[in-house]
Amino acid sequence: MYSFLVGFQILMVLGCFVFMIIMERQRESMLSKLMLCIGFFGTIQNAGYLLEMLAGNIGEAMTAVRVEFLGGVFISTFLFVFVARYCGYHIPAKVEALMFCLDGLTLLCIWGYRYTPIYYSRVSFVTEGLYPHLILEKGPLHYIFLAQMIFHMVCGFVFTLRASARSGKEKRNVSMIALGFCCIFPILGFACGWFNVIDGYDPVPACEALSIIAFGIIIVFNHIFDITITAHEDIIKTMDEAVLIVDADGGFVEANDRARELFQSLSQFRKGEQVCRENLKEVFSDNSYFEYVTSNHTFEVHANKIWNNRILVGYSIVFVDMTQSRKQLEQMKMLKANAEKANHAKSEFLARMSHEIRTPINAVIGMNEMVLRESSQEDVKKYSMDIKTSAQALLKIINDILDFSKIESGKMEIVPTEYELNSMLNDLFNIFSLRAQEKGLRLDVNIDPKLPSKLYGDDIRIRQVLINLLTNSVKYTRKGTVTFEVAGERDGADVILHFMVKDTGVGIRQEDIPKLFSAFERIDEEKNRDIEGTGLGMNISLQLLKLMNTDLQVESVYGEGSRFFFALRQTVVDAEPIGDFKERAKRAAREHNYRASFTSPEGEILLVDDNRVNRRVFCGLLKQTEVQITDVGSGRECLDHIRQKHYDLIFLDHMMPEMDGMETMQHMEEMEDNLCKDTPVIMLTANAITGAKEQYLEAGFDDFLSKPIDQVKLERLMMHWMPQEKVHSNT
Repeated sequence: MYSFLVGFQILMVLGCFVFMIIMERQRESMLSKLMLCIGFFGTIQNAGYLLEMLAGNIGEAMTAVRVEFLGGVFISTFLFVFVARYCGYHIPAKVEALMFCLDGLTLLCIWGYRYTPIYYSRVSFVTEGLYPHLILEKGPLHYIFLAQMIFHMVCGFVFTLRASARSGKEKRNVSMIALGFCCIFPILGFACGWFNVIDGYDPVPACEALSIIAFGIIIVFNHIFDITITAHEDIIKTMDEAVLIVDADGGFVEANDRARELFQSLSQFRKGEQVCRENLKEVFSDNSYFEYVTSNHTFEVHANKIWNNRILVGYSIVFVDMTQSRKQLEQMKMLKANAEKANHAKSEFLARMSHEIRTPINAVIGMNEMVLRESSQEDVKKYSMDIKTSAQALLKIINDILDFSKIESGKMEIVPTEYELNSMLNDLFNIFSLRAQEKGLRLDVNIDPKLPSKLYGDDIRIRQVLINLLTNSVKYTRKGTVTFEVAGERDGADVILHFMVKDTGVGIRQEDIPKLFSAFERIDEEKNRDIEGTGLGMNISLQLLKLMNTDLQVESVYGEGSRFFFALRQTVVDAEPIGDFKERAKRAAREHNYRASFTSPEGEILLVDDNRVNRRVFCGLLKQTEVQITDVGSGRECLDHIRQKHYDLIFLDHMMPEMDGMETMQHMEEMEDNLCKDTPVIMLTANAITGAKEQYLEAGFDDFLSKPIDQVKLERLMMHWMPQEKVHSNT
């Protein structure tokens, strides 16, 4: 029996030592370090008790007792701290310190048993019995320490039971309960020792060693310290998606809480039990994605194969609830439809606004053109030139909004044509010399006299960019000078123009320069709140220059002024130098002579426009052509006239009361007694919105002419559509 007990005790020492080695290799967290300490102290305790069993006298035996308690006094405290932390309970640091202090006091009293009877009141050594052993009579501290150990074990057991009740995982429930029984197992040793079941043998160290070894087995087999497995379990558990894992034959392996909520029958399945293949037929037909629809939910089901050494061992099936996403998608579709509807309404608004503003501007520009043609007084002609440039500036406001709409929709195009450089510069000078004078500013214009007089490019867009730059310089300069410079250098058949606008205005902070090109955004709003503007000009200018393969450069010093410049390549049509453009600008007002490009005394035109002034402007513009014009004010009058007479060309306005141009055109096509079925019909309108021309052509019109009417375009269009035998060219 003695040999058996010694052998058993050796096994306990080896078991604790092996446990310590295993824990040393798994030092991945504070919990594993606590278990390493428990294994270390358990090894020392059982090694000490083994030496006590082999001792031949009281001295050797008490030395062994000291070694035994060097490890034994700390085991229960470390075990209690480990279980509390593993189960998620927080033990105050002061309480832990107090327990370790009691352990330390106990160890001191045992080591100094000769000097204090607090833990052992009397020690003796006997040779009778199974083997020579110590007889230890306990003092008061022994019972206090014993009470602490029993408290640790009972509390550990309670902690594991409560943690098991909180856990939703079957596997973790089993491990928790097993750890709980390991906690209270040493109490069996206390009971056996109390009743002296084996004379002279203390079973407490062995029971604590068995408890430690059982802890090790549970930790290893349940992968308690394996972070990857723990993380895997926790992630699956906390996923919002339902996760079901089955083996290759459809046997149940695992399901998270969300899956059990979705399929309540899963709670009845045990591991290996067959899951209905009919419900998961898509998985077993090698579909990696399909949909699962319930009464009020729609799920995207993703099936992933699980391989082990190239052998299919199962499937992980993830159910992603797409109900909310589908609702959001439907809402987004509805919002998109509403946005498109709003965008269409915006386009309609811009079209109407364009018409309403362009109609009076057309009258102003047209009547002013009559004054320029028919007046012989130089002062009157000078005033008329000022009216012309101011009207063009007014027209810019609506053009900015329309151009922004075109740029926004990607339909802005650069349309190159031949143009007079001096004429463009002269118009700019006329506009901004007056504006600068009104603000008390000096406009300094420096134009290279060697620049070619006629170029090929989109002068309308170049003019628009320069107007924006000069407008901003005049607006944001309170005193000083605005400088406008144009220089150039020849490059083969092209000329590279260098435009520069410089001012002594408020300037721009460096961090605000990017905002300069943002739509509807103004810089230093508080300081410049008295300055009007939409905030579109610079954004449009930048986009236009990019379409012309160049870029706008900015240099500015806050409080001192700004400099805007860009280079633009243009094809030279006429290399004759422009000379002194200021002198030519003065002559332009004196020598403004107009001559029609054709005459057509036999030609007959029907003009339909509800605006009386616009009809007068139209007739005045064609006065020199000698064409016969019949003008009416409504669509119904138009229908009456085409029943009675044939016309060579019909100009039809769009926005008219009672019956607009589109409706009139439809009636014209449906009329059987229409004498003008083969007559070209031109849409004459102030609507210049993107896509308007295509809309009119699709409605049956032959061509399109926008207001304000361009004299050159009007005459060119008439020469194209009127019968050639009735057109007599003046060239």
